[in-house]
Amino acid sequence: MSDSKPPIAFIGLGAMGFGMATHLVKQGYAVTGFDVWAPTLERFAAAGGLTATTPAAAVADKAFCVCMVATAQQAQSVLLDGPDAAVAALPRGAALLLCSTVPCDYVQSLDRQLRSLGRDDILLVDSPVSGGAARAADGTLSIMAGMADAALERARPLLAEMADPAKLYIVQGGVGAGSNMKMVHQVLAACQILAASEAMGFAARLGLDLARAQEAVLASDAWNWMFEHRTPRMLTQFQPIASAVNIIVKDTKIITAEAQRSGFPVPMTGKAEEGYREAVEKGYGQDDDSSLLRLYTEAGTGEAGESPAKTDEEKLALVVDLLKAINLCAAGESLAFASAVGLDLDQVLDLCVNAAGASTMLKQHGPGFIAALRQGAESKLSKAADGESSLNDVAESLQKALEEAERIKVPLSLGTQALAVFREALQSGTPQRSVNAVVNVWTSPSSQAANMEDAIRPHFFNHGLPESDPDEERDCHWCQIRSFATHKSIPITIVNDAEDDNEVLNPNFRFIDHSIIADDVPVAEDSFRTGCNCADDEDCMYNTCQCLDEMAPDSDEDKYDGSAAALPRRKRFAYHSSGAKAGLLRSRILMSREPIYECHEGCNCSPDCPNRVVERGRTVPLQIFRTDDRGWGVKCPVDIKEGQFVDRYLGEIITSEEADRRRAESTISRRKDVYLFALDKFSDPDSLDPLLAAPPLEVDGEWMSGPTRFINHSCEPNMRIFARVGDHADKHIHDLALFAIRDIPAGEELTFDYVDGLEEMDYDAYDPSKSKDMTVCKCGTKRCRGFLW
Repeated sequence: MSDSKPPIAFIGLGAMGFGMATHLVKQGYAVTGFDVWAPTLERFAAAGGLTATTPAAAVADKAFCVCMVATAQQAQSVLLDGPDAAVAALPRGAALLLCSTVPCDYVQSLDRQLRSLGRDDILLVDSPVSGGAARAADGTLSIMAGMADAALERARPLLAEMADPAKLYIVQGGVGAGSNMKMVHQVLAACQILAASEAMGFAARLGLDLARAQEAVLASDAWNWMFEHRTPRMLTQFQPIASAVNIIVKDTKIITAEAQRSGFPVPMTGKAEEGYREAVEKGYGQDDDSSLLRLYTEAGTGEAGESPAKTDEEKLALVVDLLKAINLCAAGESLAFASAVGLDLDQVLDLCVNAAGASTMLKQHGPGFIAALRQGAESKLSKAADGESSLNDVAESLQKALEEAERIKVPLSLGTQALAVFREALQSGTPQRSVNAVVNVWTSPSSQAANMEDAIRPHFFNHGLPESDPDEERDCHWCQIRSFATHKSIPITIVNDAEDDNEVLNPNFRFIDHSIIADDVPVAEDSFRTGCNCADDEDCMYNTCQCLDEMAPDSDEDKYDGSAAALPRRKRFAYHSSGAKAGLLRSRILMSREPIYECHEGCNCSPDCPNRVVERGRTVPLQIFRTDDRGWGVKCPVDIKEGQFVDRYLGEIITSEEADRRRAESTISRRKDVYLFALDKFSDPDSLDPLLAAPPLEVDGEWMSGPTRFINHSCEPNMRIFARVGDHADKHIHDLALFAIRDIPAGEELTFDYVDGLEEMDYDAYDPSKSKDMTVCKCGTKRCRGFLW
């Protein structure tokens, strides 16, 4: 070992870490390794490394520490929180290289923690890596490093030892920028790892020889790095295990969590995450991620009908078209996300085409995507060059592949999502425009929100200053939205990119995050209030929970002797309790108009009780946008699943008399009816409960409400309102909860039927004597009734 090379501490000797550490040993460094797995330490010692039994012992007297553990939680433990953690033992001025794939927020929080502990002398280097175990072992990794200048000067030689000379990327933006660069790269990895299995699964179900299918794809424009490196293990029973499914699950969660926090749509990555969750539920988590092939080869029921693809060449073309389309959408999603987080797009492209996220589609279209991102909305109009496939051509080729997949009953989830992306891109402009225009699907929501933030930034900067206007701050829609506790994680945004339309929200409207009960509205006495006494949260899913006493049973549970002790214990609550559908409304409830009964703050159960879905509130970001012909509308920048709770309809809860008075005062009474919703689910003039026997209360959301106030009507809606009851004493003021009644892809406008369940309205719409006085419906769906009321 050379005396001129400093000793190194290396924490985390997994598949990647072991290769990186042994490479440094071969380069003449004295490397002291730590890992929780004793056999790994024995292997490292046999490879010439030194070993330590604690992180603190590993870093003692070491000027450099490389941390290469699997998760942010593990990093926090070995560096700060766990027994014999490393940071306290690091000498002053040491460089700490965090090479793990972790969220940007975590790296920045680690930097803050070091400062709060008085260890700002430690030079933190945010330096995630990519390239796989083989490249780790030969020192040719791609490394994305963000850091302060002093840390760069100190750490660059060690980074250069572990990286390919052409693949050491110094990312501008300081600590956190390197992790953001890795995150947008992993968008490609997340999509293309699953895409490799989807393409090969499709090939298998088409009856193709997998080795031949592999060869055909590698020789085509559908090539990607992940396909090239995963398919060999698909041909050898998923051996050896090189990268477990759980690893990409972790990376994908980082992407979707950051996307949800920022309100940026990642439909392709979100769909990939669903596939990974399914694999984990099937027990594949510890298996090599090439084993995801089983999701496709073990699904479906076989052939049905005549296939238009007769020859192997025709079938191979379908596989190639499927993978090209997925690769294309993954490339667009990655670069658009990179733009949204402020990265240098040229540097991102250079990294990704030379790393594990590489694909022919990225190489061919990446420069065009970047040009489109910089050009903005004008890129939607650019036509395909002579000889180049148009956006419509790519979509039609993918459509043929999906039609064949449907015929043989094989689910191609990523391909289906890619087609949804193309269809959205085709909604504006000519079908013959350039494929590069597809990137606008991602840019519009986030760029509009950013532009609006920029427009009102001076207003926010003045808040709290002597020159600020208290009335302006109180009445500002943005201030109201940003005051909500959920703003950072699931924001509400407002955009208007409609041409020749400068409309803004009415300044008299006020955003609220809970309904306001008017002073003259009667409420139940405290003595009538009840809650369940369930011993633990799981009990709240069963018919023994008092909150579910009035929940309609799935079957006849009344055939017992009447004693509580004899009541059969059966699940009765409204939601799925486990698996990928946990927390989603069950199909029987979803297709009905039955009320939902939930636990509440007066119950013995915890806030995490599975029967408190609506009470916990909205879990998705929402965007209020300007439609072409129906004023304001609402959409969600992330996918919403069938049965998922979206939000409540909020407003001022008033008496029926007050509602009638407001209708009479409104210049257009029918317009007022758009915002008034009667709480009449439990109204009964013969009820013994005076609160239910009285005329029903109404919710007025015209001047104070949440984002759902702007949701438009549709005769073919994608959501439905359900009455939700917490404390049974408050039935007369039940919640109006909106649930998705089918899967809703990111960016699709959210709608519900304003007159759902009122069949007489359907009949009136076809009666000329009545329809002439009715409000015209503008939903434009195939089943449009023509009128509202």
